[in-house]
Amino acid sequence: MTMGRRIVVRATQVGFAFASVTAPAGAAGFALDHQNAAAMGAAFAGAEAVLADPGFAAHNPASIAGIDGLEASLNATGVWPQSSYEDGAALLFGVAPVTGETAGRNFADDAIVPNLSVAARLSDRLTVGLVANATFGFVTNFSENSVVRYQARTSDLRVLELTPVAAYRIGRGVNIAAGLRFQSMNLDLTSTIDAGGVAAAFLVPGFTPGSSDLDARFEGSDWGVGFSVGVNAQPCERLTLGAFFHSKVAHDLDGAAEFDLASSPAAQILNGAAGLFDADRFATALSTPASAGLGVRLAASERWTILASTKVTRWSEFEGVTLSFNDGATPAETVTQDWKDAWSASVGAEYAIGARTDVRAGVMVDQSPVNADFATPRIPDGDRHWFAAGVTQEFSEHLSADLGLAYAFFSDRRIRNGGALPEDALRGALSADFSTEAYAVSVRLRYKL
Repeated sequence: MTMGRRIVVRATQVGFAFASVTAPAGAAGFALDHQNAAAMGAAFAGAEAVLADPGFAAHNPASIAGIDGLEASLNATGVWPQSSYEDGAALLFGVAPVTGETAGRNFADDAIVPNLSVAARLSDRLTVGLVANATFGFVTNFSENSVVRYQARTSDLRVLELTPVAAYRIGRGVNIAAGLRFQSMNLDLTSTIDAGGVAAAFLVPGFTPGSSDLDARFEGSDWGVGFSVGVNAQPCERLTLGAFFHSKVAHDLDGAAEFDLASSPAAQILNGAAGLFDADRFATALSTPASAGLGVRLAASERWTILASTKVTRWSEFEGVTLSFNDGATPAETVTQDWKDAWSASVGAEYAIGARTDVRAGVMVDQSPVNADFATPRIPDGDRHWFAAGVTQEFSEHLSADLGLAYAFFSDRRIRNGGALPEDALRGALSADFSTEAYAVSVRLRYKL
């Protein structure tokens, strides 16, 4: 029994671990940049170089500097991804074809991304503010009958952030700012485990690969703290520059693990013989990455403003994820990701139609951090190309509104997982082609007291 237990435990170091994720139409990876309708309308070009507007503090905390009195910005962005996969084919143990749906649609869910920013001027030089927003997240769903089910089922990551900031004018049109980022991360994932394949591998009668699936669910949460710094400057009347740095925020997630033994006769036998799938808790480390960016706004004439931005996100720190369980039998599981740093660049322009109305447009190229060698259905991310337009209408000296519209299409993601890595022992091999595009509408109200 001891030898059998050891062999089964070793063999089940498998893919019910959950690693990377995708945000359907945010920044690359699983970041969300939908913090401001005016920024979206220009494809985020020049967002780091805005002066005296708290609504841009999520991009650069120095943007709160220069306001008069008290201001509030309320923003909501709706995202509608159109996702699909086709030509799916999977093998378990290199020989057993996975039966099920070989194509599917709408695995990426719609989302609403909120942002609330307030700021108050305390003196000629000092301004303080508070930003509440969603900075990272994704929701994806694959059918229990899909051929990708051993690679991915449902995934839900939500990161909410509260950032108190302070900005100080040091003179000659230069402002500096800093803030603490308090992040709340919540993770809710489900997976399908090929318990029938494990039983068959050890000659348990009546089972074959794919014959007795085990459903599992993992829910965990954590708080983490990081920081944000920024600077903006106006070296001359027509030119505004801005830069920011957001730190990495580390999370040690801890939560409930649930293996639905009642759904799988094979899992019940493995549990009784070797104690597998007895865990009721799990823990894992998952960080949100650091990022840095630059923005430029150039007033080319009385009506035209040229905008540009570039940003790098340190996704290269995301090498993999390890889940540890508390039962002493279910082994820790590592899933390799080996992501790379990702760059984005955007250009745009604003045009003042009149004293109270501005229109804008922009384009952006956003590089995916995903390493194609380790891509999975949980991360069918590709390079993104954005096209955006928007308008700002000032109704009075106190109230204005912004509307931003965007369309993004992703480079197709071809997943070719040969199943050769030890961590893919039970997930098996998978081949499938994924496509995604997305539409976004963002609305903001800005109030000056």
